[in-house]
Amino acid sequence: MEPQVFVVDDDNGVRNSLSTLLNACGYETQSFATATEFLDALADAEPRCLILDLQLPDINGLDLLRELISRDKSMPTIIITGHGDDKFESSAMQQNAVAYFQKPFNTSQLLDVLSKVIAPAT
Repeated sequence: MEPQVFVVDDDNGVRNSLSTLLNACGYETQSFATATEFLDALADAEPRCLILDLQLPDINGLDLLRELISRDKSMPTIIITGHGDDKFESSAMQQNAVAYFQKPFNTSQLLDVLSKVIAPAT
Protein backbone atom coordinates (compact mmCIF):
# COMPACT_ATOMS: atom_id res chain seq x y z
CA MET A 1 0.00 0.00 0.00
CA GLU A 2 1.25 3.48 -0.84
CA PRO A 3 2.17 5.96 1.91
CA GLN A 4 -0.74 7.94 3.24
CA VAL A 5 1.26 10.73 4.88
CA PHE A 6 4.29 12.38 3.37
CA VAL A 7 6.58 14.32 5.70
CA VAL A 8 8.78 17.01 4.15
CA ASP A 9 11.27 18.57 6.56
CA ASP A 10 14.99 19.23 6.20
CA ASP A 11 15.60 18.32 9.87
CA ASN A 12 16.44 14.61 10.02
CA GLY A 13 15.38 14.40 13.68
CA VAL A 14 11.95 15.87 12.97
CA ARG A 15 11.42 13.57 9.97
CA ASN A 16 12.42 10.47 11.93
CA SER A 17 10.39 11.42 15.02
CA LEU A 18 7.26 12.18 13.01
CA SER A 19 7.57 9.01 10.94
CA THR A 20 8.04 6.88 14.07
CA LEU A 21 5.08 8.55 15.80
CA LEU A 22 2.79 8.28 12.79
CA ASN A 23 3.74 4.66 12.11
CA ALA A 24 3.00 3.81 15.76
CA CYS A 25 -0.44 5.42 15.32
CA GLY A 26 -1.21 3.32 12.25
CA TYR A 27 -0.33 5.74 9.47
CA GLU A 28 1.90 4.76 6.58
CA THR A 29 4.55 7.40 5.94
CA GLN A 30 7.32 8.40 3.62
CA SER A 31 9.67 11.28 4.38
CA PHE A 32 11.78 13.69 2.36
CA ALA A 33 14.48 16.23 3.20
CA THR A 34 13.67 18.55 0.28
CA ALA A 35 10.69 19.71 -1.73
CA THR A 36 12.38 18.45 -4.90
CA GLU A 37 12.63 14.90 -3.52
CA PHE A 38 8.95 15.05 -2.62
CA LEU A 39 7.90 16.38 -6.04
CA ASP A 40 9.93 13.64 -7.74
CA ALA A 41 8.11 10.99 -5.67
CA LEU A 42 4.70 12.32 -6.68
CA ALA A 43 5.08 10.68 -10.07
CA ASP A 44 4.86 7.25 -8.41
CA ALA A 45 2.57 7.88 -5.43
CA GLU A 46 -0.59 9.65 -4.42
CA PRO A 47 -0.15 10.80 -0.82
CA ARG A 48 -3.36 11.59 0.99
CA CYS A 49 -1.85 14.12 3.40
CA LEU A 50 1.30 16.20 3.68
CA ILE A 51 3.13 17.43 6.78
CA LEU A 52 5.32 20.24 5.52
CA ASP A 53 8.04 22.45 6.95
CA LEU A 54 8.00 25.99 5.56
CA GLN A 55 11.76 26.46 5.56
CA LEU A 56 13.36 23.99 3.16
CA PRO A 57 16.76 24.20 1.49
CA ASP A 58 15.49 24.23 -2.10
CA ILE A 59 11.87 25.40 -2.41
CA ASN A 60 10.06 27.01 0.52
CA GLY A 61 6.89 25.38 1.75
CA LEU A 62 4.54 28.08 0.47
CA ASP A 63 6.01 27.79 -3.03
CA LEU A 64 5.66 24.01 -2.80
CA LEU A 65 1.97 24.38 -1.94
CA ARG A 66 1.52 26.66 -4.97
CA GLU A 67 3.30 24.10 -7.15
CA LEU A 68 1.02 21.31 -5.93
CA ILE A 69 -2.03 23.39 -6.77
CA SER A 70 -0.66 24.16 -10.25
CA ARG A 71 -0.09 20.41 -10.81
CA ASP A 72 -3.61 19.63 -9.56
CA LYS A 73 -2.02 17.61 -6.74
CA SER A 74 -3.18 19.63 -3.75
CA MET A 75 -3.95 17.62 -0.62
CA PRO A 76 -4.66 18.31 3.05
CA THR A 77 -1.46 19.88 4.35
CA ILE A 78 -0.33 20.44 7.92
CA ILE A 79 2.35 23.11 8.19
CA ILE A 80 5.09 22.81 10.81
CA THR A 81 7.67 25.54 11.16
CA GLY A 82 10.20 27.03 13.48
CA HIS A 83 10.40 30.29 11.54
CA GLY A 84 6.83 31.32 10.92
CA ASP A 85 4.67 34.27 11.82
CA ASP A 86 1.09 35.44 11.25
CA LYS A 87 1.89 36.40 7.65
CA PHE A 88 3.20 32.89 6.88
CA GLU A 89 0.21 31.31 8.62
CA SER A 90 -2.25 33.39 6.63
CA SER A 91 -0.46 32.59 3.36
CA ALA A 92 -0.37 28.87 4.18
CA MET A 93 -4.08 28.79 4.93
CA GLN A 94 -4.78 30.57 1.63
CA GLN A 95 -2.87 27.73 -0.08
CA ASN A 96 -5.21 25.07 1.42
CA ALA A 97 -3.25 24.20 4.56
CA VAL A 98 -5.53 22.61 7.15
CA ALA A 99 -3.38 23.48 10.19
CA TYR A 100 -0.31 25.49 11.15
CA PHE A 101 1.99 24.55 14.04
CA GLN A 102 5.05 26.33 15.42
CA LYS A 103 7.95 24.06 16.41
CA PRO A 104 8.10 22.63 18.96
CA PHE A 105 4.51 21.58 18.47
CA ASN A 106 2.09 19.53 20.52
CA THR A 107 1.99 16.07 18.92
CA SER A 108 -1.49 15.38 20.31
CA GLN A 109 -2.83 18.42 18.50
CA LEU A 110 -1.10 17.37 15.29
CA LEU A 111 -2.53 13.84 15.55
CA ASP A 112 -5.98 15.28 16.22
CA VAL A 113 -5.86 17.33 13.02
CA LEU A 114 -4.43 14.40 11.08
CA SER A 115 -7.21 12.08 12.25
CA LYS A 116 -9.76 14.56 10.92
CA VAL A 117 -8.31 14.58 7.39
CA ILE A 118 -7.16 10.98 6.98
CA ALA A 119 -7.75 7.63 8.68
CA PRO A 120 -4.85 5.39 9.73
CA ALA A 121 -4.14 2.34 7.55
CA THR A 122 -5.85 -0.84 8.65
